[in-house]
Amino acid sequence: MATLSNSKGVASFGGFQLDVRSGELRRGGVLVKLQPQPAKVLVLLVSRAGEIVTRAEVAEQVWGSETFVDFEHGLNFAIRQIRAALGDDAEQPRFLETLPKRGYRFIAPLEPPEQASPEVSEAAPSVIRPSSEGSNLPARGVVVRRWLLAGISAAVLLGAIFLAWRKLQLHSAPSVVVLAVLPFDDLSPKPEPYLVEGLTEEMIAQLTRINPQGLKVIARTSAMQYAQTKKSAREIGQELGADYILENSIRHEDGRVRITAQLVRTADQTHLWAETYEREMLQLLPLENEVAANIAEQIHVRLLPAGAGSSVHARPVDPDAHELYLQGRHYFNQRSRDGLEKSIDLYKQALVKDPSYAAAYAGLADAYNLKAFYGFDPTMDAVSQAKIAANKALQIDDSMAAAHAALGYTEFMWREDWAAAEREFDRARELDDNYVPAHQWFALYLAAQGRTDEALNQMQFAQKIDPLSPSVRAGLGYIYYFSCNYDEAEQQARVALQLNPNLMAAHAVQGWSFTEQKKFPEAIRELKTASDLSNGALVYRSTLGRAYALSGDVAAAKKILTEVEAAQFEPRGVGTSLAALYLATGDSDRAFYWLGQTAPGDIQANWLRVEPAFDSIRTDPRFVAIVGRLGVKKD
Repeated sequence: MATLSNSKGVASFGGFQLDVRSGELRRGGVLVKLQPQPAKVLVLLVSRAGEIVTRAEVAEQVWGSETFVDFEHGLNFAIRQIRAALGDDAEQPRFLETLPKRGYRFIAPLEPPEQASPEVSEAAPSVIRPSSEGSNLPARGVVVRRWLLAGISAAVLLGAIFLAWRKLQLHSAPSVVVLAVLPFDDLSPKPEPYLVEGLTEEMIAQLTRINPQGLKVIARTSAMQYAQTKKSAREIGQELGADYILENSIRHEDGRVRITAQLVRTADQTHLWAETYEREMLQLLPLENEVAANIAEQIHVRLLPAGAGSSVHARPVDPDAHELYLQGRHYFNQRSRDGLEKSIDLYKQALVKDPSYAAAYAGLADAYNLKAFYGFDPTMDAVSQAKIAANKALQIDDSMAAAHAALGYTEFMWREDWAAAEREFDRARELDDNYVPAHQWFALYLAAQGRTDEALNQMQFAQKIDPLSPSVRAGLGYIYYFSCNYDEAEQQARVALQLNPNLMAAHAVQGWSFTEQKKFPEAIRELKTASDLSNGALVYRSTLGRAYALSGDVAAAKKILTEVEAAQFEPRGVGTSLAALYLATGDSDRAFYWLGQTAPGDIQANWLRVEPAFDSIRTDPRFVAIVGRLGVKKD
């Protein structure tokens, strides 16, 4: 096994130069942004180019004895960061190869001195010394070691890199700053959970508008994992990939509220700025705006390049309406039947207080969409209500990304007009590139179109902004499932379940992936769990029946088939799942019958183009005709 020496060496590959001492990565002399932990992982992999480096070895040599609650998340994040920095593709790698359940291997050839890029061609190669354990390495590893053993003139090399960087820095894109807004610490005599969650979410929403291209703000789901955390700024930065964190506290008593905010750099835990604000409780929303504006100014001055945007706009809102809105967000984020009903009621109350409150209409659209998605409204009236609410929000404020995303979701999920859905998703991302649902829902739309590579890019982008979101992880697993990458789908679903063991969608993704891998006992176990968690949702019962059928337990499959067929009703419908179950039992005629009966609420039909369960009939003209009708606007 190779070990790094304390030399000032540089390894060159594919136009990149990696300083193995500092972990700095450059391309053509220009610094490429890479967080500390990913940089350490890259140095380790490059030092052992051509070898398989196991995940356990990475944990030992990079993380060592540091406390790290979710190593799997940390390593996966590091690998994604490395691939993003190198412009690498996990499916067709040029630099970093993943070996499922084993580890990683750096596969790009390392350049000998005479092949190094012009900026560093006069410098000798780095000194990365192999240990005696490396004697049985593959031929490529031996060649790598030979040139890595050569001496290096560090001063000449660093001077060349510095000159190239100085020459090119004005033409390079500014680095993206990543900020995490930690949950407000409520120091009040009578803490209000809705206020803590609402203020955190509002602060994130306002800060994302500062400069969407130059500033990425970690999303609410991941930020809320650090409520009352004892972790250091450095630890949080490593886990979230954040350069800076914003720590906040609130105290409200006797009609007054005090907010304290401080900006901390995660690398060295330096406190860059702090301020305290105190107002009447009725002035809570103007206070939020003031705090956000001041923080925006500090970020603009201290963190972002000159000329970066720095504006936070807000229209006056009735204070009571705003408090009701915050309570509505609190219940909406519970994602339960009762929580969604309460959120709808609170949003409506907020709109009675302030009929021109666009954010409340957008929240109402989201709540109605999820009510329909989870099957809590068999009549599907919630779909039309979601569309009405989203359109109303846009009539008031056409610049609201959340409303465009909600409308895009409605047009896509219920197959009303997919062309309109794409326009709305594009507009939402244009207005607020930090808004996670816009990327998450757009990814599902792209997968439905068969554009799985684009879908993966969108969901991976959502994961960067919200790395600890169970739903984003499960969604990423879903996209991998559609891409027939079942190992990765199962891995992503497993991480989602570490974050939320009761997430039925993650159990389902695991079950579906196990089914395609013919791991039927595991598939049946996971799909039973998904069915139980969903109170027997027909879509999960159907896929459980399919797993039974493919495993050879036809009796169990037909029992579920009879049960689901008897419960099938309009307009919700589970025709697609029934069709897949019939296909598994060998009855293609009944499968096509149920495919022809897909109802507007049968959301599984959206992904017929990519659902592996239908691979056996994918070229059948009847199936092609059904798929061709998906998402076409009806006259």
